[in-house]
Order: sequence, then structure tokens, then C-alpha cells
Amino acid sequence: MGILFWTLLFALSAHAGHLTVAGVSDGGAAIRDLQLREFGMVFHPGSNGYLGANLLYFPLPSQSQLTTEYGDHEGYILRQNFAGYFAESLGKSGWDLGVLWWIERHGWDSEDFLVFPNYGKFSLIRSVQTAGVSIARPQYNFGFAGGIQYTNPEYVGKVYEPETDTLYEWAAATFGPISAQTSFHHSSFRHARVTLNLESKKVLGGRDSGPLTYLPNIDVAVYDRNGEGEDSLRIFWEQNLIAQRLYAEVAVYFPDPALRFVALKYYPDPSKVVSIDVTCYRKPDGHLLWGGGLSMPFIRVAYNHADDIENVFGLRGTFVLQFHFGIEKIRDTFVGLNGSRSTPMMTREVDTDESVKKQRREQREKEFEESRRKSSTSSTSSSPHEITATGIVRENAK
Repeated sequence: MGILFWTLLFALSAHAGHLTVAGVSDGGAAIRDLQLREFGMVFHPGSNGYLGANLLYFPLPSQSQLTTEYGDHEGYILRQNFAGYFAESLGKSGWDLGVLWWIERHGWDSEDFLVFPNYGKFSLIRSVQTAGVSIARPQYNFGFAGGIQYTNPEYVGKVYEPETDTLYEWAAATFGPISAQTSFHHSSFRHARVTLNLESKKVLGGRDSGPLTYLPNIDVAVYDRNGEGEDSLRIFWEQNLIAQRLYAEVAVYFPDPALRFVALKYYPDPSKVVSIDVTCYRKPDGHLLWGGGLSMPFIRVAYNHADDIENVFGLRGTFVLQFHFGIEKIRDTFVGLNGSRSTPMMTREVDTDESVKKQRREQREKEFEESRRKSSTSSTSSSPHEITATGIVRENAK
């Protein structure tokens, strides 16, 4: 079985597509959009926090070769990121104030590294950060957020377009199932997004079954393409098929060849902590790339997955081992990113409101006193009683 596994693995890697200069160069814009898209899934009124971390590892060197005008180059892909969001209520005002920070470091280098790159002739190492604050009113189900995005090219090799440190501004708003985003580079438009989260989710106060759980989630984004004033349109549709466990996803791009990818994702639990995926990605030339993956709380394994092709420099034929973690806290429950119900490990509610803690403490004390009183009454009723005997005749002995 071991020999069969490694044979299959190397056979798959033989069909890996090499990285291109254009794919690596476009990685910064793709990640900036991905970070805002992910924050949009996290930011709901009543959301108290989110922690996410990913470290991707590509075990086969053949799938991370870089093709340039000078030929093919052996090297390694880097992609590591962290996301954090924390929100807390402002006393008894009814408002929640939050802070967020998404950071990713990615690129290609001639040597494998975790912290200190080699900075070879054809290397490109870049970091992308999204930071900001949010304010929300859970009672009325609306909120606003805004901040900056910062792109820092640590090193850009001679085959890439020159890059400099760049600062962007972004803003977001949400009201009920509707949310919107936009970003700018000073006064220059970068993207606008409208999302309709129509699917009813128990974790957000909705239903856990019924027709309303089969409404779709639709994401429509318009963004400036390569900063040249040519806009692109991206439409993403997520559809619950069976009991919030089986979902279909479709992404369409214009003016590129319309259909970009379709995916079928099965979640053993609606919390979306574990998933089993089958995907099909459509290349610009019309060829289809089939792939799939398995995601668990701390590890993810995938081959040719559409999400990886989208977010890792357009690389295809990718076999990925990934440290993966993502958990969100909403209304004192924990849920996977974009999940519909709390996680199975949620065995009790977590008290965060002081008034709730006081109420429950008083209730426990009341129950304890009642228990003591019943115990005392029971004890009294079972105590020994004095018995007086009658009808006994005593005779004096003669």
C-alpha cells in the first residue's frame, strides 16, 4: 500500500503546472481581496471573535518550479497567514467595538525557508496586511468596519514588475443579511462587493431546518483589473443542498471565460469544522481540472483543489499539506468559518455577560436552599416517635 501511495503521488505530481511570473506577481491583489472576503464572512453583529491560521507545505519540488524567460527554476512556494478578530461590548450601551488584523506572507524562493528567505535572483517575497476597527449594534443587526491594507514587497527579483510599499483604504457595512465592501488606493477605486447571506443559520439566530435554510448565499464583486481601469466581475453562489451538510459552490468571472470553478462540499456537521470536497476548475483554454481535499480542525490535505488554484498564484497540479485552523465565536457559541450551527465540542454555554452570571448564580443558590429545606423536612418526618402502650395489666406477685 505504501508503494502504491507514493507511485500515485509522483504520478499526480508529473502533471503539475509550473508557476509563471504573472501568477506570482498577481498574488498580492488576490490575497488582498481574499482577506476582505474572509472578514466579510466573520463580521456579523453578535460576532465576538475569530482566530485563523494557515501554513501551506508543498512536498513535491516538481510542482513548485518557476518558469521565466530564462528557463525553469527549482524552488519553493511560501504561503503562511494569520487572522484575528476580537469584539467586546461597550458597557451597557448596546454597541460592540472590535479590532481586526489579517496578515499573510507569501512568495517563491530558490531555497526552502520558514522565517529567513534566501532572496535569489528570481525570488519574490511579499507580505499583505489588513487591519481595522468595527462597531456593531447586535440588537438592531447592523454594523460598520473600516481600516487599511498594506502591501510590502520584501524582495522582487529581476523578472517581475517592480513593486513598492502600497497603502490602501477599505470600508464595510452590514445590515441583516446584506453586507457591502469597498476599497481604494487613495482616490483610485479598487473593488466593490455586495453579499447576500440569505441562508437561515441557527448560530445567527435563524432556523436549523426548513425551507429558509435552502436560500442561497450570493457574493458579487467588481474590481479594478491590474490597476489599468479595466473592471472585472466575479459572481460566487453557495447553495445548501441537503440539511446544511452538502453544499454546491459556483464561481463565474467576466469578461474572462465565464465559468471559473464548481465545487461540491460535504460537511459531516453543519458547524463546517470538517469538510470533504470535490472541485472542478476551468482553465482559460477550456480544459477542466478535477481535484478535491479533506479539511479537519488542524490539518488539510488537497490535490488540484480549486481554492488552491485560485489563491496560490494560479498553480495547478498542486498537492498540498496544510496546517489549518479557523474558529469563530458568535453569541457565546463556537462555529467554523461560515458555519450554520455551533461545533460539536460546544458542551455548555460560556457566560460573558455579568448580569447573566449573577442571574445564574442566584438561581443555583435558590435551588440549593430548596434542596436543603426538602432534605430537612424529610429528615424530620423520618425521626423516631414515642410509642405509648395501653391495655397492659401489671399484677403484684404474691
